[in-house]
Amino acid sequence: MTTRNTVMLRGKERTYGGGQRSWRSVVYHPTGRYRNFRIVFKALDDAGEWQWQTRTAVTEDEARLLFKQVERALDSFEPTPAKQRVQRARTIRALGEQYLADSRARGKEARTLEQRESRLNAHILPTIGNVQVATWRIEHSRAVLEKASKTVRSPRGREDLRGQLSAMRKLAHRLGWLDRSIDPLDGLELPPGDHLHGAGSKYIASYLRPETRQVDAMARAADLLSKPGSDEPLLARYPLLGTQIRVAGYGGLRLGEQLALRAIDVSFEDGWLFVNGSWVTPRRQDGRGHRKAVKNRVLHEVPLPQSLLINELLPRVKELLGLRESASLQEVIHAQQAERDRRTEAARELGDPTIHWYNLPVEPADEHWIFIDTGTDLPTRPEAFNNRWHRVRRWVETHDPDNAWPRGVVYRNLRHHAATSWFHHELGEEWETVAMYLGDTLATVLAHYVRPGDEARKRTVQRLANY
Repeated sequence: MTTRNTVMLRGKERTYGGGQRSWRSVVYHPTGRYRNFRIVFKALDDAGEWQWQTRTAVTEDEARLLFKQVERALDSFEPTPAKQRVQRARTIRALGEQYLADSRARGKEARTLEQRESRLNAHILPTIGNVQVATWRIEHSRAVLEKASKTVRSPRGREDLRGQLSAMRKLAHRLGWLDRSIDPLDGLELPPGDHLHGAGSKYIASYLRPETRQVDAMARAADLLSKPGSDEPLLARYPLLGTQIRVAGYGGLRLGEQLALRAIDVSFEDGWLFVNGSWVTPRRQDGRGHRKAVKNRVLHEVPLPQSLLINELLPRVKELLGLRESASLQEVIHAQQAERDRRTEAARELGDPTIHWYNLPVEPADEHWIFIDTGTDLPTRPEAFNNRWHRVRRWVETHDPDNAWPRGVVYRNLRHHAATSWFHHELGEEWETVAMYLGDTLATVLAHYVRPGDEARKRTVQRLANY
């Protein structure tokens, strides 16, 4: 005796398929030898022909969802849900590989790729790597953040992880691995954190902005420890470490921008540095670095104190350009312009309108780097630089404790000193001008450094001093 199929749902009447009779997608209850719900419909095969196809579901809810997906795909002529054996291979791990490949295809920077891969390997894959993308739901996303909460302490780190999950969700929708009606991040809230009244989430508190006396103390110590014959051989390989600290503290350059400075990027006649590139050393490349575009591709000029330009950078530029020590400033300027002109001509011969003298591809060994590791004659890796920085910090902590550098304040916060203590307070520059010097947008600078009510609070404190 045969068991008759029991229809649970019927779809719209359709006539796709070259004048054939109309048909509908149908959902059948499990009956007889069929233990699962079956969704039967027509779809285009690899040869472009409309053929009957079947998808199965274990539960009624899953069957109804699959039916909606089929109907929506047929309405919009999009690919219908894949077969189960295909979906089994479409895991979060496979999606992560697609995500990294998509990031490379979109030309993301090496550091960005490294950060995305690290978050993927540290938090996402160990938690939900084997989950099928089609079954990715909010509970899986929450599990990722719960695991990350044990090691990721900063709000920014948690935001970055959520942002990566969001980007992977978007890619899953685009690839058709996850139905667009499903949002596995809907309801995913980050744990709230305390914040100062009037300060945004990106506000940098004043205690994280080093004082000028601390910047100068670190620079003086670096001058001493990086001299030839120093008790610190690693620091002796970095003879201009003190100068680099001053460039960071009084110019606000990022570390990669400092390391990428060349003799032709210093404008002595104008009194500034032309920031047009960044030095990066990707992982797993045997320490081989290269010069890339400046962050956000925003070229900018940064004025420096004349004493720093003439007393510290000028002798180094003379050395790099092969000039004698007694060469005049005008000779140096002429030599710089000759090198720029040579590069301009070489860029013109390439026929690429995006190539100029400042971003002409040049072998790293042939560049005139200002700050180098004498062991390699190239800019150092950021990891090695941080090691040297902490050696100087520990020395100042021991020998000049009144000006010790706070342990919780990292090297990059020299940029915050340049923005606030130097440019804004000491020189009296408006925030629009500070943003121009930093190569940031005004909105970013205001979010980092401006908190409404700061000045009023200071005035109140001054009045209360008399009570």
